[in-house]
Amino acid sequence: MRFLLYSGTILLTAASTFAAKKVVSPNTSAGNEQVDIIATITLAKDEVVQKLGADPGQGIVLLQVRVVPKTDKPVQISPDDFILLAHDDGERSKPFEPNEIAGAGRIVVSNTANAPLKKTSGIGGFGGMVGGGTGASPGNSKPVALSSKIDTKSQGNTTLLEVLKAKELPAKETTDSVEGYLYFPLDGKHKLKNLAVLYRGPAGKLDLEFEH
Repeated sequence: MRFLLYSGTILLTAASTFAAKKVVSPNTSAGNEQVDIIATITLAKDEVVQKLGADPGQGIVLLQVRVVPKTDKPVQISPDDFILLAHDDGERSKPFEPNEIAGAGRIVVSNTANAPLKKTSGIGGFGGMVGGGTGASPGNSKPVALSSKIDTKSQGNTTLLEVLKAKELPAKETTDSVEGYLYFPLDGKHKLKNLAVLYRGPAGKLDLEFEH
């Protein structure tokens, strides 16, 4: 009897602990008359590596996206339709292409304080980055801006490149649902509740906020 009572106490204590813990959902969704979009974000590097089955390096956030067309008219879908927004410091970024992560002459990202808002470009028409805001957000003393440069010494990683290409959200026109990964750069540490995914594509504008 004592053992049963003691075990029951442990279970009740554990249940209370889990009930008190605030859970922040890594899932978000939004829709309009043309499409529904469902997204799941992965921030921790070990989880990113586990999902991809390969290591994309530091500073890469993984976003699993599913786009579901809702009409008989084909919708043009592209990774470039999506932006990752950090509300806390205004940082915005578009997804990297696989070549920019694992190809020869890969992109190296760095944080430049007080840099102006701009979209960078480089070899191969790189437009994967949008810098941080030009002013600080409430509770944040410094704006964040990301700059990029080509690592001319990089020989690339063929295995990683193949994985990234195979799992990337495809660019296509379709009436069927499409699913895949987007590879976003994200500077510094951000709470999930401060992140959002912005869709700006042919099917309209949607803001996907993470629940908290």
